Amino acid sequence: MKIIAKENNTYLLRFGKGEEVIASLTNFGAMNNISAGFFTGIGAAKEVILSWYDLEKKEYQDNEIKENLEITGLTGNIAKMQGKIIVHCHGSFSGTEMAVRAGHVKKLVASATCEIVFQSLGGRVEREYDDETGLNLLK
Repeated sequence: MKIIAKENNTYLLRFGKGEEVIASLTNFGAMNNISAGFFTGIGAAKEVILSWYDLEKKEYQDNEIKENLEITGLTGNIAKMQGKIIVHCHGSFSGTEMAVRAGHVKKLVASATCEIVFQSLGGRVEREYDDETGLNLLK
């Protein structure tokens, strides 16, 4: 990951070929002592794990995709839970058929580049486990 530009609390980040974006964002938050922020992004991917949350079963259903995809949109946030950085990201992706596949992004490996605008909020935002939904919600 490379910081292309930084102004106040806004960063323009570029992730290179083969880089795992979610893990790199987690490291970025930890290395820069960021406990709260949000981001958007575009680019290209060669591997993603997209998930859909089954509220009744309280579990994610994963779908691994290994092909070249356009990242048509990423949106997410960073918060902390029990002292650790948590990246929550949703995304939409398109392949050669121009159909969109979307969901909760657990893993994203860039094929050429992934460009993210990240806004640090300052302060601290926490997540906590919610028994009713089975999710780690912002508190």
